Amino acid sequence: MKKTLLFAAAMMGLAAVSQAASQNFTAAGCGLGSMLFHNNTGKAQLVLAATTNGIFGNQTFGISSETLGCTSNGVVMNDKQVEVYAAVNFQKLSQEMAQGGGEYLSGLSRLMGCKDKATKEAFFKLAQSRYEKILPSDITDSVAMVRNLRAQMAADPVLRTL
Repeated sequence: MKKTLLFAAAMMGLAAVSQAASQNFTAAGCGLGSMLFHNNTGKAQLVLAATTNGIFGNQTFGISSETLGCTSNGVVMNDKQVEVYAAVNFQKLSQEMAQGGGEYLSGLSRLMGCKDKATKEAFFKLAQSRYEKILPSDITDSVAMVRNLRAQMAADPVLRTL
């Protein structure tokens, strides 16, 4: 039974990889989850795709190997990844922004272009010091949070070039 399931999963993966180049992915970006849920555009399907990508950690692999429909220089795709990541991890991100660091905020910093220690530290400091501007009210959603964060980054001398 286990061999059958493993074989079926491998075949699905191979079929998905062969179709990756011709697929247009949704806001969940690239990866196995996006390939499995590529025809679905509802929020639930986007969350499922992003969660699947997160559980299997395949987007990083896909980007570095340029498989699973990922490219290493896809700016538009990266913007979508930021949006989905922020939506899926909104509560944790808002907590870690207030604290000035954490695992989820570190993940967001990487997606937003912080490649070295100095930019990551500047990102953490900005998120904490400008928390009220990034999340101005209880009704601020993840889309507004990302928009506000980008605006604050654009005004920062270290982060504006990201």
